[in-house]
Amino acid sequence: MEQKPDGGPAVSKRLVVYCEGQTEELFVNRLLRPHLGLHGIKVERPILAATSHDPRGQRGGFVNWEAIAFDLRTEFAQDADPELRFTTLLDTYAMPKVVLTLAGLNAPAGTQTEVEAVEQAIAGHFNEPRFKAYLQRHELEALLLADIAALGRVFHRHTTGIAALGATISGFSNPEDINHGSSTHPAARLETAIPGYGVLKDSNAYWVLAEAGLDGVRSRCPRFDAWLSHWENWASV
Repeated sequence: MEQKPDGGPAVSKRLVVYCEGQTEELFVNRLLRPHLGLHGIKVERPILAATSHDPRGQRGGFVNWEAIAFDLRTEFAQDADPELRFTTLLDTYAMPKVVLTLAGLNAPAGTQTEVEAVEQAIAGHFNEPRFKAYLQRHELEALLLADIAALGRVFHRHTTGIAALGATISGFSNPEDINHGSSTHPAARLETAIPGYGVLKDSNAYWVLAEAGLDGVRSRCPRFDAWLSHWENWASV
């Protein structure tokens, strides 16, 4: 962090996170903001993905690429601060096909290489050096599967279902590899193990991740860890 010329308090760098939905928004507000705050980065109020070109319209969901692209360009133009950065916290599940075509893909991005290609294509779509695109592979809920024990402590009334979930995913050394089929994507697996999970999925995700701790989650989720590390490292530049 740089000091003001008058010797006053250190000036924090700022980060804006453009989020998929309310689950990601709560994660940014309750977990990411205090974590990066320790590194001297001020995480601004997150922005939910636009679903239409109407600024007063519904928000939440990676469903309308044209509206999202317009929204991001508007955000970039509104603040030229060189110490401001932008990033996305979107996921690849049911991602608009038009975004895949930007990366030259004809099918959903499944491998890490394909997801990285889409990120690069999104970043290349904008002439904005302050922007870093990030896609969660395949969903934010995959991070919850990094610590089955923490999941069990939060949902202690569903030990049988959680034990079965743990056994089912035991072959995945990296929870980010857990696939995004219609009944096997991370959120669907959580709903099967914990009936009714999706009703309060925003707060449920927060409580599990808070119980697990970011360090534990990062140790098993390398892409997520790399994203956080990027911002931690930026803080020290």
